[in-house]
Amino acid sequence: MSVQGSHGHSHGKGPQSLRLTKGAKKVLEVLERTDELSSAQDIHSALRNEEDSPPGLTTVYRSLESLVQLGLVQSVDFGDGERRYEMVKPGEHHHHLVCEKCRNSVHLDQCLVQQLEESIQAKYKFEVRGHILEIFGLCEQCQQAMATAGKK
Repeated sequence: MSVQGSHGHSHGKGPQSLRLTKGAKKVLEVLERTDELSSAQDIHSALRNEEDSPPGLTTVYRSLESLVQLGLVQSVDFGDGERRYEMVKPGEHHHHLVCEKCRNSVHLDQCLVQQLEESIQAKYKFEVRGHILEIFGLCEQCQQAMATAGKK
């Protein structure tokens, strides 16, 4: 499991000041409209449904990689071989709770690792440049479904 994107480093550039390809702009537009983590396939499908001449899947992948490098999009790996993507503000990153059964995820609204990073830097004189935190388990609905199935 890993997260790629800008972790705590501000680029000082907003999306308006960056030169983005047409494909990257379209990918960003799709990600702006969703609160869910989206795979490249999800984004490509959305573009195919709304565009007369949508970019190809390869262009979507290239655009996503470029947007991750620019710090505008975060890539999240749930360990199932398919990366998911979400928009982030430059210098920002997100953590998630991931259900191992249904693969739904919940965005944590705060970074739970910041205090630990500061402690590590002070104690070990280690310059922390980023971190990864995805917590795996079972969501409430899957827990209830399993409990109900176990009672039968």
